[in-house]
Amino acid sequence: MNKLNDWIKSKLKNWLLFFVRRLDEKYQNTPSIRLSSGSSFNRKLKIPLPIIIAVTYLVLYFMLLMQIGIGLSNGIAVFIILSILFFFILLYVNNQTKISKIDNDIAVLVSFIFIISLLIFQIFDKSLSPIAFPMSAFSIILCILVSLRISFIYIFVMTIFISVINNFNNVVPMIHLVGCLTSIIGIREIRNRSQFINVGIKIALSMALFVIVLYLLKIYPLVEVKYNIWFSLLSGFLSVLIVLVALPILETLFSRTTNIKLIELVDFNNVLLKKLMVEAPGTYHHSLLTASLAEQAATAISDNSLLARACAYYHDIGKLKNPEYFIENQNTKKNPHDELAPSLSGLILISHVKDGIALAKKYNIDDVIIKAINEHHGTSVIQYFYNKSLEQNKELNEQDFRYPCQKPTTKVTAILMIADSVEAISRILPDKNAGKLKEVVEKVINNKFTDGQFSECPITLADLVKIAESMTTTLCGIYHARIEYKDVEKK
Repeated sequence: MNKLNDWIKSKLKNWLLFFVRRLDEKYQNTPSIRLSSGSSFNRKLKIPLPIIIAVTYLVLYFMLLMQIGIGLSNGIAVFIILSILFFFILLYVNNQTKISKIDNDIAVLVSFIFIISLLIFQIFDKSLSPIAFPMSAFSIILCILVSLRISFIYIFVMTIFISVINNFNNVVPMIHLVGCLTSIIGIREIRNRSQFINVGIKIALSMALFVIVLYLLKIYPLVEVKYNIWFSLLSGFLSVLIVLVALPILETLFSRTTNIKLIELVDFNNVLLKKLMVEAPGTYHHSLLTASLAEQAATAISDNSLLARACAYYHDIGKLKNPEYFIENQNTKKNPHDELAPSLSGLILISHVKDGIALAKKYNIDDVIIKAINEHHGTSVIQYFYNKSLEQNKELNEQDFRYPCQKPTTKVTAILMIADSVEAISRILPDKNAGKLKEVVEKVINNKFTDGQFSECPITLADLVKIAESMTTTLCGIYHARIEYKDVEKK
């Protein structure tokens, strides 16, 4: 019997290691949306990282010590366990991202989740059952708001904490481990909050099923199994409830932009998108086509396609201030730029970036979108008015006709920059066959590359090749050949 138990434990351990490895491989290229340095929390308080680590260490130390009993030997044991955990976690994080570059909000968020979840576990352990503790909720929150790897670290550390509190009885930690691993499968594909209900059902059923397995292995008697199944179901229910309540609050407080938030931003009932549709219909249509190009290109290089679509919808909202000065919104033959000097026309075009940022802030649009607005032109030249002004003054300084903005710092904003130019140029092509469209896409990418617009983002030549292929295919779909229908006279 002992050999059978050892064999089962060995197989289970190998399966879990394989499972974690596969998940890590699947998600290692999944883009996480960066936290803004100007988030709600940071505007109120800036806490140095060493203080966050020290406070977290001390709080967890005394929480664990009070739970297992105050004493010299217990104090030394908890000190050693926590020191080892913190050492390896910081070493791992430093290998992934330099500690000096860790965002303040991420550190505070992770610290808060660890402390509050340990506190809630202690409450359940004393008052109800440790199995009812909704540990999966916190692994989901960290997976969505930070990253899958941080979620794995949380699961690993919490299982150790629970094991220490339960006198190294590993049954309860194993039950929660099963629930947490079930919860984070496919969690990044969630597109609306109602889908969390399905996640909660999976958590509850997996934990309940594992309790039955423990009964079959004679680890739990029948009487305890009945109660523990109910506690497992309760854990799944509470996990969903906590996620639904806490996630919007934490998104706002720590200025995190999740896929769920992006879905809300690309809803056409959004006030700002409605305003764009009514007051600048040409820009609105341009944004829709740009979004199609950007979304498919982001998918081609395995980046966040939903983020690319959201950024494209809002990238030109600054044109709402003076829509008639942009060619796509001019319904008459009269162009207001005909009466202006090229330098003044250039300033008007440049100002739509600054106006877009101001408008986005006014309507509380997320920082990740504001960042895209600021980067979608980079430091590109306003070629038309530069050439027009060059005809009048050969000694003209090109720098005066460049956008004074930030170059793209992410692959998504680089894609947006390309898609914006490609859509505008392809629209005026007299012959929109596949060869001409491919030529336009490649020319835009080459010009942006040689102009140094991609020097500050991690995009590669292989990515640019895939982006070119994707945009050419999308344009061919938009401008596909149509049959001319002729009226037939009836006799």
